[in-house]
Amino acid sequence: MTTFWAPLLHTYQPTFQDPEMLRRINRECYKPLFSMLQEHENSAFSLNLNANLIDMLQEFNLTETLEIINYLRSEGKIELVGTAKFHPILPLIPQKEAKHQILLNEETHKNIFNKWERNGFFPPELSINSNTIKVVQELGYKWILSSGIGCPVNWSSHQIYHSSQGLHLFFRDDILSNKISFNSINAKEFVNHLREMFNNNNEIKNVDNYIITAMDSETFGHHHRNYERKFLSKVLELINEEEEIQLILISELDKLFPAHNNPIIPRDSSWSTTEEDLEDHIAYPLWDHPDNSIHQSYWKMMTATEHLMKYASELSHLEEPIIRTYIETARWFYDRCVCSDTTWWANPDRGIWSPNLIYKGIELIMETALNAQLALTYAGKHTLGESYYNSITSYHGFLLMQLNAISQNLYEKSIKKLKKND
Repeated sequence: MTTFWAPLLHTYQPTFQDPEMLRRINRECYKPLFSMLQEHENSAFSLNLNANLIDMLQEFNLTETLEIINYLRSEGKIELVGTAKFHPILPLIPQKEAKHQILLNEETHKNIFNKWERNGFFPPELSINSNTIKVVQELGYKWILSSGIGCPVNWSSHQIYHSSQGLHLFFRDDILSNKISFNSINAKEFVNHLREMFNNNNEIKNVDNYIITAMDSETFGHHHRNYERKFLSKVLELINEEEEIQLILISELDKLFPAHNNPIIPRDSSWSTTEEDLEDHIAYPLWDHPDNSIHQSYWKMMTATEHLMKYASELSHLEEPIIRTYIETARWFYDRCVCSDTTWWANPDRGIWSPNLIYKGIELIMETALNAQLALTYAGKHTLGESYYNSITSYHGFLLMQLNAISQNLYEKSIKKLKKND
């Protein structure tokens, strides 16, 4: 019996990341991580590399990292999967925009990586629903990855689930992935776990099995210093001595494992969704929680912005340069304002709180709305968008008040805690 381990690395930074922080992450993580993978002949990693990060690496002269990735790809040590360029939560944006984001990502990949083709797909934050599956399927991808919590049936480690249209549905092992991410398992323990994890199940202990892990690349070196050496390199060394454990690309799993007889539909979920969230019908808690006032204000702004963009796009046939410039500028900002980071950083109850990063995302919405409304104004149709534009500006002011109020509340709680501890 052989256990096949198919690891995936998710590599992404928001478009408004500070350049010095990007350089630090590249120095601590990207360059040493991918350089380390070059050293191991048994490397086999699926890699999600968002196209907006590719743009940033080029803009700030960090292309050596891309050269290393290109080399790894040429050696068959990694495969590059598809995703959405600016990292939106795909189930929360219109299907048309989801497809647009995926195509933007493909355009960059095809320009940078020779003979890149559609194969596997990584939905940002592993956020998935039936509409996401539909879009990915229609574009011609062969498989999509979901969080383990999204699996609606008994876990399968020796067969491959699929949608009704034949799209392979892979699920990550959430528990094991999180143990790696939070540095709560060492290299030897991890390899022992791979060796023993299927032995207690009489139905599968005598057949080959597979397991998929997925986590942020930044785990290795940025979140945990030198973790690419302390954990990942040691794991590769240990596995190289094992006869019954092999690394494999996710795209190669269907060559070894049969398809399950019955198609399934994954549950709406993300890799941050818990069973309790699903019981409360909250599929994407860090980005669209009904009790989070910033989340709700953000999505109201986005809904109004979608209407403005629809009106602006209807002017695309006009030839006036100033109108076309405003439309193109609005589209440029709109592509970027859908990123997941704005709402992710607005979770103070979970210790995730950055007013400045939230505000950077909100400003992208404002710049989208302003340019879309200016396009309508210069086309003599400003009344079409006025109510939506006014709504967006109102929520903008309301969000600023919320950022200050929540920050003040957090400060007061910290003071009370300090006094209590004294």
